[in-house]
This record gives sequence, structure tokens and C-alpha cells, in this order.
Amino acid sequence: MTWQRRYLEEIVKHGILLALAVLTLLPLIWMIMTSFKTEGEVFSGPLMWPDTFRLDGYVRVFRDMPFFQWLYNSVVLSSLQVAGQLVISILAAYAFAHFRFRGREVLFFFVLLTMMMPNQVTMVPTYIIVNELNWLNTFAGVIVPHMASGYAIFLLRQAFLTVPRELGEASIIDGCSAAGTLWHVYLRLIGPVLGALTIILFIGTWNDFQWPLLILTEKSLQPLPLALVQFRQESSLEYVPTMAAATLSMLPVLVLFMLAQKSFVEGFANSGLKG
Repeated sequence: MTWQRRYLEEIVKHGILLALAVLTLLPLIWMIMTSFKTEGEVFSGPLMWPDTFRLDGYVRVFRDMPFFQWLYNSVVLSSLQVAGQLVISILAAYAFAHFRFRGREVLFFFVLLTMMMPNQVTMVPTYIIVNELNWLNTFAGVIVPHMASGYAIFLLRQAFLTVPRELGEASIIDGCSAAGTLWHVYLRLIGPVLGALTIILFIGTWNDFQWPLLILTEKSLQPLPLALVQFRQESSLEYVPTMAAATLSMLPVLVLFMLAQKSFVEGFANSGLKG
């Protein structure tokens, strides 16, 4: 293969990747640009760039809704739910990976089954249970029903299986308990996977819209994603403040991802799982 052909192949390959990246980013760019427009400019032409950058949409968000209260609610809800998911998933994955007990395969099959089932299937029975427990309009009603994640259990089990069993056995021979072995050996060796999983779970809970919308009707308890419906009228939608609220709700997740980007990439590279 001549150097000219290799050079041409690299240009074509990077050109395709660049085109796909731009195509993926177009909705995000449209959202951000729309947040700086007036309502009249939203569909006035194909160009995304506003004639003048206006902050009217952001002023509406801060003026018409309790933004900082909802930001606080989002942080509390997401942090508690992710912490609960991590604790339960770590313990369950460790048991599935390194303990032999009757019914282990059957139980793990049901865990996998939860990954194949749409959330909408379990939404009605879960809502009835939450209602019976008087957990409507409480953080517990949002957090507790989703503290177990089949995806997290599966991912961590696969990560635990990559740790040589001899390391765990040597730790137990040295006098370490099962909990100590989990903490000092296994969790330290799968750190990047754990970091990547934390980011994935946090993004999922932060952007959750349907379940909080059903459970939290009290405005002072609602999280930030519900701000997206505050500017909806009977027959129309106010695009500018809605896009401004969407842009603001995206910023904390973006900052978290940038801070933990290295761990996120290492986690997927080490686990060998994509998407």
C-alpha cells in the first residue's frame, strides 16, 4: 500500500467521523442557539445562528420558576438514588460473581429480564404500591422504587469476574473477611468501571422525566427536568424559555462528565463493554 493511498484512506475515515459528529451535535446546537433567540426567530429561517443573542429565555426561567430549589432537588434525588443503586448493585454483583448458592442462575436470569423490560410496563403497578405506602409527593417515592438496577448488577458482575479468584482467596487466607475482601481487593481493581457506571447512572437519574412527573405534583419538590413543561400552553409551546431551561439543566451533567472523563473512558476500555 503506497503512502498516498493510506493518506487518502485516513482523510476519508476522518471525514466520515467528522460528518457523523456534526450530525449528532446538530440538535444540541439548535437547542442552545434557540435559547438565545426570540420566539419569532425560532422557525424564521434554516440558519441556527440568532440575529442578536438575547437572554430573554433565561430571564423567564429564573423569573417564572424556582430554579435553584429545583436544582437542589435534582442534586439530592440523583445523589441518593445513585448511591443506593451502587450499594445494592455492588453487593448483588459480588454475590453473583463469587458465591455459589441454590437458585443463583435463576435469580440472575430475572436480573437480566429486568433489562429487557420497558419501564412503562412496571410503571402502573409501581405507582399503585407507592400510593399505598403514602409516598406520593415524597423523595422516597421517586428514589426507592428504582434503587435496584439490573444493568448495574450485570456490568459489575462482569467486572468482578475479570478479577483473578486467587487474589480474593489469598486475602481470605490472610484473615480478611468477605466484606473486607470486597472493599480492599475487588473494588480497588475495578475502580475505572465503577467510575464509569456512576456517571451513567447519574445521567440517567438526572434526566429522568416520567417518574418524577407522576410522583411529584408539589412544585417545591420537583427536579429540574420538569422545568421543560412549565412553558407549555394548551395549544402551543414557548420554545425559547423551554430551550433555555433544557440548556441550564444540561450544564451540571456536562461539568460532571468533563471532570470524570478519564475514568469514564478507562472504565469502558477495561470492561470491554460498549454502548
